[in-house]
Amino acid sequence: MEPTLAQVIEVIVGSFGPYRKPIDGNSRIEEDLHICGDDGDDLFEACEQSFNISFDTDEMSFRKRFSLAENEYLFTGEGIDLFGMCRFVDWIRGIPKSIIRDLTVGELHRVLVEAVREQHLRHEE
Repeated sequence: MEPTLAQVIEVIVGSFGPYRKPIDGNSRIEEDLHICGDDGDDLFEACEQSFNISFDTDEMSFRKRFSLAENEYLFTGEGIDLFGMCRFVDWIRGIPKSIIRDLTVGELHRVLVEAVREQHLRHEE
């Protein structure tokens, strides 16, 4: 059975507690819900357990599933870059600046539905 948007919201609230504002499909996971870094990993693990799927499979990588470019990420890190030294070193090495794409709850729901469908098809084979 495919997850509903309400079920995805239940996983978020169950993992991180209630929020002052209502959560809907347009809620941004990092900007609005303040889920970033390791908490983002915890959210994905909770979704995988709740819906009995894996975001990263032999057929579909995590990056492909979320349509992430090489320098795109879903969450900012929780580390501290004093005086921008890490970014400076990356610039010297020619490493492009990371782009954080703030995933919405609706986008997460869409990816979960696709993952559940794929898993269902694999079990039918």
